[in-house]
Amino acid sequence: MRLLLLPLLLVGLLGLGACADDTSEVERLIHRGATVVDVRTPEEYAAGHVDGAMNLDLAADDFRDRVAELPRDRYYVVYCESGARATRAIEVMRGLGFGSVVNGGGYDALVDLGLPTTG
Repeated sequence: MRLLLLPLLLVGLLGLGACADDTSEVERLIHRGATVVDVRTPEEYAAGHVDGAMNLDLAADDFRDRVAELPRDRYYVVYCESGARATRAIEVMRGLGFGSVVNGGGYDALVDLGLPTTG
């Protein structure tokens, strides 16, 4: 039984690490003025978001075009509800030449860091 639990535990821990970058780095970047991008729907954004975050809905038809208009010489912290959409958005951003992009994970995790929110 123990041998069966070990691989499951490892898979679970590795899965958690894939959702967001180190929270201390995320918090540091936000406090230093990184552009915060919320890739949730406008409805999710309206229900609550990190103060100052721009809303670029990953599911919108013009997501790629809107991201392409952003300056590439800035740091970006991208978040969503759980970190999964943020991961996909970061892949798009890196494909467009953005180098300084980190996954902020889920909105609730950012709230737990004590970041100011609206909504």
